[in-house]
Amino acid sequence: MRKGDFVSKVVLDMLSFKERRNLVERVISSPKGVFYRELYGVGDKDASLSITSEEEWRTLPSFSKDELIPIHMLDLSFLSPRDIDHVRASSGTSGRAPLFTARTHVRGLNYRLKYHDFKNPFLAFSVPLMPHWHELFLREHNLNDNVISYDPRFPEPSIELATIAGADGASLFLYHVRTAGELMKKTGLNEKIRFLEITGEVCSMSMYEYIKETFPNATVVQSYGASEVEDVHIGIPCKPMDGTEPLAVYHQKASHYLELTDPETGEWVEPVPGAEGDLLITSYPGEPCAFPLIRYRIGDTVRLLENDCEHNTLTFTVLGRTEMDFLKVEGGILKSEEVARALRLFSSRVTDDFELHKFENKIEIYIDPKSKSFDYQRFARELERAVRVGPFNTYRDGVDKGLYPPFVCKKIAPQDGLKKRKRIVIHNQ
Repeated sequence: MRKGDFVSKVVLDMLSFKERRNLVERVISSPKGVFYRELYGVGDKDASLSITSEEEWRTLPSFSKDELIPIHMLDLSFLSPRDIDHVRASSGTSGRAPLFTARTHVRGLNYRLKYHDFKNPFLAFSVPLMPHWHELFLREHNLNDNVISYDPRFPEPSIELATIAGADGASLFLYHVRTAGELMKKTGLNEKIRFLEITGEVCSMSMYEYIKETFPNATVVQSYGASEVEDVHIGIPCKPMDGTEPLAVYHQKASHYLELTDPETGEWVEPVPGAEGDLLITSYPGEPCAFPLIRYRIGDTVRLLENDCEHNTLTFTVLGRTEMDFLKVEGGILKSEEVARALRLFSSRVTDDFELHKFENKIEIYIDPKSKSFDYQRFARELERAVRVGPFNTYRDGVDKGLYPPFVCKKIAPQDGLKKRKRIVIHNQ
């Protein structure tokens, strides 16, 4: 894509209709726009597609990672190979093959300056090439650009090096936090950390409590992003995490336009406070841009919130993965968020860490009790009465009617610190 192929002006809060309309026209007319021309059924590059209203915009087909995985990375890229900064690969958490995408330099990290001064070295997770984002961001602002990589395969030397270097800030995947935190306690680094950014999955209350206990002097922020998105971050943290629910609240970026759709019907959802739906992302960060996203289904379910953010735009929280954190049951939905809420009702006895495993004729919930003498069978009955599957129905109501199998509760295994934990696992038998 040549410089100037796309409009670069963005409004303060989100991509305007005019900018989205121009974006569609540009990708259709670009020699590299084969994917979008085929998606929209408009033929060759000499064809045109003009969107004249928001209603027409909402008729544009959406797409997901599944449509991109079979296509070679360079066939999707609007840039020549020499203009590509790095290559990203999706995590593969869903069980699908990873998606490899060409990427340019990462933009949109300036929100961090609100929370930390970056005068000392910084510890960053070592997913391939990520530390260089932090280094570039710091260098652009004439800040301390010494970045220490956290390698989850060799965490001890990573923490030792960060301690010797005098790091006082860190960016970690959530599933690395306990391992890194325990090692930092041994070196005393945990009390010197003044800024901690976490990412990768929804943070539970028990994990937040661990973070605040382990990093007592840190401002804690959760970021929300995805490897498929050119400028990575989908939402900007509205505020530090302070223990109030929802723990993480975001507003959309000026380079994005966010929409909600019903995950079952695909119908557009009115963006009002309390609305929930599958998130669609339109993302164009400006030039250079390897692959702009237009109505991309990221695979997350979010809830819109009352806007108490200083930005006049959508404010939202992430509920979980649409396909992995929601289990349809007869007459309702069993949500991972709801299981976590119910577990917090018994916070003196259990944490809200869990794994729910759905088999053909049984549901096992692995939980984290706070005492050794714990009655798992009795607690399973209590949990059934606490978990809602609809506005007026509990899971126990369905058990009593013979619709659902009773819960079987067991002790959860410790997290290995190498990968995120799935909250709902469906076993096909």
